[in-house]
Amino acid sequence: MAITTLDGALAGMLPPVTFAKAATPSLVAGRPHSLFYLSGMPGAAVAPTPGLSGAALTSYAGQLPFRNPPSGNSYLARLQAQATIAGTLILADRLWHNSGLSLTATTAQTINSVAWPARDALGTSNGEQVMIGLEVSTATGAGTPTFTMSYTNQDGVAGKTGTGILTGVATSAIGAFYPIGLAAGDRGVRSIQTFTLSATWTSGAASLVAYRELARLELTAANVPSAIDALTSGFPRLFNDTVPFLIFVPSTTTASNISGQMVITQG
Repeated sequence: MAITTLDGALAGMLPPVTFAKAATPSLVAGRPHSLFYLSGMPGAAVAPTPGLSGAALTSYAGQLPFRNPPSGNSYLARLQAQATIAGTLILADRLWHNSGLSLTATTAQTINSVAWPARDALGTSNGEQVMIGLEVSTATGAGTPTFTMSYTNQDGVAGKTGTGILTGVATSAIGAFYPIGLAAGDRGVRSIQTFTLSATWTSGAASLVAYRELARLELTAANVPSAIDALTSGFPRLFNDTVPFLIFVPSTTTASNISGQMVITQG
Protein backbone atom coordinates (compact mmCIF):
# COMPACT_ATOMS: atom_id res chain seq x y z
CA MET A 1 0.00 0.00 0.00
CA ALA A 2 1.07 3.60 -0.58
CA ILE A 3 2.01 6.01 2.20
CA THR A 4 -0.62 8.75 2.16
CA THR A 5 -0.06 10.67 5.42
CA LEU A 6 2.82 12.39 7.21
CA ASP A 7 2.28 10.03 10.14
CA GLY A 8 2.79 7.13 7.76
CA ALA A 9 5.96 8.69 6.38
CA LEU A 10 7.36 9.24 9.88
CA ALA A 11 6.48 5.74 11.00
CA GLY A 12 8.24 4.15 8.04
CA MET A 13 11.53 6.08 8.13
CA LEU A 14 14.69 3.99 7.93
CA PRO A 15 18.08 4.92 9.41
CA PRO A 16 19.88 7.58 7.34
CA VAL A 17 22.28 6.61 4.57
CA THR A 18 25.39 8.79 4.89
CA PHE A 19 27.49 9.76 1.87
CA ALA A 20 30.78 11.65 1.58
CA LYS A 21 32.75 12.16 -1.60
CA ALA A 22 35.96 14.04 -2.37
CA ALA A 23 35.58 15.42 -5.89
CA THR A 24 39.32 15.55 -6.53
CA PRO A 25 39.19 16.35 -10.27
CA SER A 26 38.86 20.04 -11.01
CA LEU A 27 35.11 20.35 -11.53
CA VAL A 28 33.92 22.77 -14.21
CA ALA A 29 31.28 25.38 -13.45
CA GLY A 30 27.93 24.36 -14.90
CA ARG A 31 29.08 20.92 -16.11
CA PRO A 32 27.44 17.97 -14.32
CA HIS A 33 29.84 15.55 -12.65
CA SER A 34 28.95 11.99 -11.62
CA LEU A 35 30.25 11.03 -8.17
CA PHE A 36 29.99 7.33 -9.05
CA TYR A 37 33.71 6.73 -9.59
CA LEU A 38 34.96 8.75 -6.60
CA SER A 39 36.22 7.15 -3.40
CA GLY A 40 34.54 7.82 -0.08
CA MET A 41 31.17 6.64 1.23
CA PRO A 42 30.02 4.63 -0.62
CA GLY A 43 33.24 3.40 -2.20
CA ALA A 44 34.13 4.07 -5.81
CA ALA A 45 32.31 2.09 -8.50
CA VAL A 46 34.25 0.36 -11.23
CA ALA A 47 33.56 1.08 -14.88
CA PRO A 48 30.87 -1.17 -16.38
CA THR A 49 31.73 -3.91 -18.88
CA PRO A 50 28.45 -5.27 -20.37
CA GLY A 51 29.11 -4.17 -23.95
CA LEU A 52 27.28 -1.74 -26.21
CA SER A 53 23.77 -3.10 -25.56
CA GLY A 54 24.39 -2.56 -21.87
CA ALA A 55 22.83 -4.08 -18.77
CA ALA A 56 19.66 -3.30 -16.84
CA LEU A 57 20.59 -2.62 -13.23
CA THR A 58 19.02 -3.86 -10.00
CA SER A 59 22.14 -3.21 -7.89
CA TYR A 60 25.72 -2.11 -8.48
CA ALA A 61 28.72 -1.82 -6.17
CA GLY A 62 29.28 1.88 -5.51
CA GLN A 63 25.60 2.90 -5.39
CA LEU A 64 24.04 4.50 -2.33
CA PRO A 65 22.72 1.63 -0.19
CA PHE A 66 19.08 0.74 -0.80
CA ARG A 67 16.97 -2.21 0.29
CA ASN A 68 13.53 -3.21 -0.87
CA PRO A 69 10.67 -3.00 1.62
CA PRO A 70 9.29 -6.24 3.08
CA SER A 71 5.91 -4.92 1.90
CA GLY A 72 4.52 -1.66 0.54
CA ASN A 73 6.49 1.08 -1.21
CA SER A 74 9.65 3.14 -0.74
CA TYR A 75 9.81 6.95 -0.93
CA LEU A 76 12.40 9.66 -0.45
CA ALA A 77 11.71 11.23 2.94
CA ARG A 78 14.72 13.54 3.25
CA LEU A 79 17.87 14.54 1.37
CA GLN A 80 20.46 16.70 3.14
CA ALA A 81 23.90 17.77 1.90
CA GLN A 82 26.60 20.39 1.92
CA ALA A 83 29.63 21.03 -0.28
CA THR A 84 32.71 23.21 -0.20
CA ILE A 85 31.33 25.09 -3.22
CA ALA A 86 27.81 26.06 -4.19
CA GLY A 87 25.96 24.01 -6.77
CA THR A 88 23.13 21.56 -7.33
CA LEU A 89 23.15 17.96 -6.10
CA ILE A 90 21.05 15.49 -8.09
CA LEU A 91 19.89 12.19 -6.62
CA ALA A 92 19.08 9.77 -9.45
CA ASP A 93 18.19 6.14 -10.07
CA ARG A 94 20.66 4.41 -12.40
CA LEU A 95 18.58 2.09 -14.60
CA TRP A 96 21.08 0.98 -17.25
CA HIS A 97 24.59 1.57 -18.47
CA ASN A 98 26.83 0.20 -21.20
CA SER A 99 30.47 -0.07 -22.23
CA GLY A 100 32.55 -0.49 -25.37
CA LEU A 101 31.94 2.93 -26.94
CA SER A 102 34.70 4.10 -29.26
CA LEU A 103 35.72 7.68 -28.47
CA THR A 104 37.67 7.94 -31.72
CA ALA A 105 35.01 6.77 -34.19
CA THR A 106 32.89 9.44 -35.87
CA THR A 107 30.34 7.12 -37.45
CA ALA A 108 27.15 5.89 -35.80
CA GLN A 109 27.76 3.15 -33.22
CA THR A 110 24.96 0.60 -32.89
CA ILE A 111 23.66 0.34 -29.31
CA ASN A 112 20.23 -1.37 -29.45
CA SER A 113 19.95 -1.16 -25.68
CA VAL A 114 18.36 -3.95 -23.65
CA ALA A 115 15.05 -3.12 -21.96
CA TRP A 116 15.17 -0.85 -18.93
CA PRO A 117 14.04 -2.28 -15.61
CA ALA A 118 10.49 -1.28 -14.64
CA ARG A 119 11.51 1.86 -12.75
CA ASP A 120 10.54 4.80 -14.93
CA ALA A 121 8.35 7.52 -13.40
CA LEU A 122 5.31 5.26 -13.76
CA GLY A 123 7.00 2.06 -12.62
CA THR A 124 7.21 0.63 -16.15
CA SER A 125 9.96 -0.05 -18.71
CA ASN A 126 8.53 2.47 -21.19
CA GLY A 127 10.95 5.27 -20.31
CA GLU A 128 8.71 7.95 -18.82
CA GLN A 129 11.15 10.64 -17.53
CA VAL A 130 14.16 8.41 -18.24
CA MET A 131 17.10 10.51 -19.43
CA ILE A 132 20.45 9.59 -21.00
CA GLY A 133 23.89 10.89 -20.11
CA LEU A 134 27.42 10.16 -21.30
CA GLU A 135 29.61 9.42 -18.27
CA VAL A 136 33.41 9.51 -18.58
CA SER A 137 35.12 6.58 -16.81
CA THR A 138 38.68 7.19 -18.09
CA ALA A 139 39.87 10.74 -18.73
CA THR A 140 39.58 11.75 -22.37
CA GLY A 141 42.23 13.12 -24.67
CA ALA A 142 42.11 16.08 -27.02
CA GLY A 143 38.99 16.86 -29.03
CA THR A 144 35.69 18.64 -28.50
CA PRO A 145 33.01 16.38 -29.98
CA THR A 146 29.29 16.94 -29.97
CA PHE A 147 27.00 13.96 -29.31
CA THR A 148 23.86 12.65 -30.98
CA MET A 149 21.78 9.54 -30.43
CA SER A 150 18.86 7.94 -32.19
CA TYR A 151 16.26 6.61 -29.77
CA THR A 152 12.72 5.43 -29.21
CA ASN A 153 10.67 7.70 -26.97
CA GLN A 154 8.39 6.89 -24.03
CA ASP A 155 5.42 6.27 -26.34
CA GLY A 156 7.29 3.79 -28.51
CA VAL A 157 7.95 6.20 -31.39
CA ALA A 158 11.28 5.26 -32.99
CA GLY A 159 13.68 7.34 -35.10
CA LYS A 160 13.96 10.24 -32.67
CA THR A 161 17.20 12.25 -32.43
CA GLY A 162 18.72 13.54 -29.21
CA THR A 163 21.62 16.00 -29.07
CA GLY A 164 24.14 16.59 -26.32
CA ILE A 165 23.24 19.61 -24.20
CA LEU A 166 26.94 20.36 -23.64
CA THR A 167 29.85 19.96 -26.05
CA GLY A 168 32.56 17.51 -25.05
CA VAL A 169 35.65 19.12 -23.55
CA ALA A 170 39.26 18.03 -24.08
CA THR A 171 40.80 16.15 -21.12
CA SER A 172 37.41 15.61 -19.51
CA ALA A 173 38.06 14.09 -16.08
CA ILE A 174 36.69 10.82 -14.74
CA GLY A 175 33.06 11.44 -13.82
CA ALA A 176 32.37 14.22 -16.33
CA PHE A 177 28.70 13.77 -17.19
CA TYR A 178 27.14 15.03 -20.42
CA PRO A 179 23.31 14.94 -20.51
CA ILE A 180 21.74 14.32 -23.91
CA GLY A 181 18.66 16.31 -24.83
CA LEU A 182 15.44 14.98 -26.37
CA ALA A 183 13.33 15.89 -29.37
CA ALA A 184 10.57 18.43 -28.76
CA GLY A 185 7.55 16.91 -27.05
CA ASP A 186 9.32 13.83 -25.73
CA ARG A 187 9.25 13.02 -22.02
CA GLY A 188 11.80 10.24 -21.88
CA VAL A 189 13.72 7.46 -23.62
CA ARG A 190 12.53 3.85 -23.99
CA SER A 191 15.62 2.57 -25.83
CA ILE A 192 18.75 3.77 -27.65
CA GLN A 193 19.51 2.62 -31.19
CA THR A 194 22.74 4.46 -32.13
CA PHE A 195 25.25 6.94 -30.69
CA THR A 196 27.54 9.24 -32.69
CA LEU A 197 30.45 11.58 -31.90
CA SER A 198 31.03 14.44 -34.32
CA ALA A 199 34.82 14.32 -33.83
CA THR A 200 37.41 12.12 -32.16
CA TRP A 201 38.08 12.47 -28.45
CA THR A 202 41.48 10.86 -29.12
CA SER A 203 41.49 8.60 -26.06
CA GLY A 204 39.62 7.69 -22.90
CA ALA A 205 36.51 5.68 -22.05
CA ALA A 206 32.87 6.56 -21.42
CA SER A 207 29.51 4.88 -20.94
CA LEU A 208 25.96 5.82 -21.78
CA VAL A 209 23.76 5.87 -18.67
CA ALA A 210 19.95 5.73 -18.48
CA TYR A 211 18.76 7.41 -15.31
CA ARG A 212 15.72 8.94 -13.66
CA GLU A 213 16.10 12.02 -11.51
CA LEU A 214 14.58 11.58 -8.06
CA ALA A 215 15.42 14.93 -6.47
CA ARG A 216 17.50 18.09 -6.84
CA LEU A 217 19.02 19.85 -3.85
CA GLU A 218 20.07 23.51 -4.06
CA LEU A 219 23.40 24.18 -2.32
CA THR A 220 23.38 27.96 -2.40
CA ALA A 221 26.69 28.68 -0.64
CA ALA A 222 29.92 26.94 0.30
CA ASN A 223 29.73 24.80 3.46
CA VAL A 224 26.11 25.76 4.09
CA PRO A 225 23.90 22.65 4.42
CA SER A 226 20.56 22.38 2.69
CA ALA A 227 17.77 19.81 2.85
CA ILE A 228 14.48 18.77 1.30
CA ASP A 229 11.90 16.55 2.99
CA ALA A 230 8.82 14.52 2.17
CA LEU A 231 6.86 17.68 1.32
CA THR A 232 9.46 19.81 -0.45
CA SER A 233 10.84 16.88 -2.47
CA GLY A 234 7.46 15.92 -3.90
CA PHE A 235 7.76 12.57 -2.10
CA PRO A 236 9.15 10.64 -5.11
CA ARG A 237 8.72 6.89 -5.10
CA LEU A 238 11.77 4.66 -5.25
CA PHE A 239 10.70 1.46 -6.96
CA ASN A 240 12.10 -1.90 -5.88
CA ASP A 241 15.77 -2.44 -6.83
CA THR A 242 16.47 1.29 -7.18
CA VAL A 243 20.18 2.03 -7.77
CA PRO A 244 20.69 5.52 -6.27
CA PHE A 245 23.71 7.59 -7.32
CA LEU A 246 24.70 11.26 -7.19
CA ILE A 247 25.46 13.91 -9.82
CA PHE A 248 26.82 17.33 -8.81
CA VAL A 249 26.53 20.49 -10.90
CA PRO A 250 29.14 22.91 -9.49
CA SER A 251 28.95 26.69 -9.62
CA THR A 252 32.74 27.13 -9.58
CA THR A 253 35.65 25.51 -11.39
CA THR A 254 37.51 23.79 -8.57
CA ALA A 255 37.61 20.58 -6.55
CA SER A 256 35.03 19.99 -3.83
CA ASN A 257 34.06 17.84 -0.87
CA ILE A 258 30.40 16.78 -0.77
CA SER A 259 28.65 15.06 2.11
CA GLY A 260 25.13 14.44 3.37
CA GLN A 261 22.43 11.94 4.15
CA MET A 262 19.53 10.26 2.35
CA VAL A 263 16.53 9.04 4.34
CA ILE A 264 14.05 6.55 2.88
CA THR A 265 10.62 5.77 4.27
CA GLN A 266 8.77 2.54 3.56
CA GLY A 267 5.22 1.40 4.07
